[in-house]
Amino acid sequence: MREIDANKLQQMIIGAYDLLNENREMVNSLNVFPVPDGDTGTNMTMTMKSGVDKVNQLNSDSCYDIAKALSQGTLMGARGNSGVILSQLVRGFSKAIKGKSIIETSDIKEIFQIANQTAYKAVMKPTEGTILTVSQKMTDKANQFYTDDISLDRYLFEIISEGQIALDNTPNQLPVLKEAGVVDSGGQGLITLLKGAFSALNSDINIKDIESKNVKAYKDLPFELEFELATTEQSYQTILKNLENMADDIEQTFEQEILKASLKTDNPYSLLQMLTVDGEILKAELTNLNPNMEKVKARKKSQAKKYGFIAVSRGEGYDSILESMNIDEIISGGQTMNPSTEDIFNSLDRVNAENIIIFPNNKNIIMSAKQAAEITEKNAVVVETRSIPETFTAMLEFDPDSSIEENVENMNEVIKYLHVAEISISIRDTSIKGVEISRDDYLGILDGDIVTSNKKIVDTALKTVDHALAKDSDLSLVTLYYGEDIDKKDAKDLVKKISKKHKDVDVELVYGGQPVYYYTITLE
Repeated sequence: MREIDANKLQQMIIGAYDLLNENREMVNSLNVFPVPDGDTGTNMTMTMKSGVDKVNQLNSDSCYDIAKALSQGTLMGARGNSGVILSQLVRGFSKAIKGKSIIETSDIKEIFQIANQTAYKAVMKPTEGTILTVSQKMTDKANQFYTDDISLDRYLFEIISEGQIALDNTPNQLPVLKEAGVVDSGGQGLITLLKGAFSALNSDINIKDIESKNVKAYKDLPFELEFELATTEQSYQTILKNLENMADDIEQTFEQEILKASLKTDNPYSLLQMLTVDGEILKAELTNLNPNMEKVKARKKSQAKKYGFIAVSRGEGYDSILESMNIDEIISGGQTMNPSTEDIFNSLDRVNAENIIIFPNNKNIIMSAKQAAEITEKNAVVVETRSIPETFTAMLEFDPDSSIEENVENMNEVIKYLHVAEISISIRDTSIKGVEISRDDYLGILDGDIVTSNKKIVDTALKTVDHALAKDSDLSLVTLYYGEDIDKKDAKDLVKKISKKHKDVDVELVYGGQPVYYYTITLE
């Protein structure tokens, strides 16, 4: 095999998406943090789905046209950091074959080089042991292994094999991966995509010869979930296959393009996200889970103003506070449901202001927000908030008479001094940075690190606050934002306990209404 034509390339793209979609829950299970957080497999799958949809709208015999459509789709559909990096790899692929109708063996080396360079440029501080490391090792192999007489399929096979070796080595590069006993989830997603693409080549070489010994399967933690989904007959078959991979005890009926199902799953959040790819959720029953996964709250402005603001939020209490601070667009999203680049881009389009400040409020949304800010024609800047309370602090620093550069600088500076803690629940047994964690333990997370694990939520919250106050003795104000699963009386009791234990700090209570995290606690 010496070349790939447009038809074959399209088959490879679909094959890549299909294999990742089949294995998305396996990729999700590799996430190091054992909380029901935003998932790499879901983000990469939904990003790729946006690209595939764009490709399927095209009728062209040019590989470049197809690659360009894939790039446009993944760019706008990018979700989470892994999705943004994937979109940049695809962008580099498109640039490498500009103007080409077919892809020859000699083009493969340049494809990997330019894709790798483009992805690295998108990440300010690349870390060894991630998807970028896997990409770099494959690029090195592409440079070393090419000869004029090598076949295209053999060449690709050797490159992907090197990527698998690099992926298996990621735990040796990132201690947190080794401790959790997993490989990098983004790297696993990339290798899965490439294996799916290779399988569509119909080569005599069996891609299954490339195997990993390090992938760790997720543990069962079933939740009861019932839902109704509007979908097509064709999508129904795909959804059913995905459900079989993600759930047990499935009872389902499909009539008049409505799927009704009852099942048990270890991660209902990821499952609901999967459903939104191929259908519209009409009803979902899970304690305190909002099935409307794509709601965007917007307020129209009649005339242009100097400053506009966009914030990602999830929680009735949080939304009310943001609205009181005159945030123009509140994008529903956060943990487990990262908005895409296109979602943020569309919000930018709706805000009628000369300068727009974006608050992503989640570390996994920052890259998507930056990508949206880069492609819009408006003057938009991202303040790298990792939690919603950071936006509250940043907005208090806002000065309408200052320039956007001065405001962003001041906002970034003030949030450096805000400590943020979160109380969640573990979905599996693991060990992270010396903290032994059992399934169903309550987790105390301080400034991004798990600092305690306990069977009781109150003890977990108290110990987390203890850690924060020991870390910074100048802290004088503790604010508890209680989530949708917490009764106000229980939250008040916790405030009393903190006040009694730490008499020299003020403690305030605010309703956040957020899912996933029972409490978000700020200390300043």
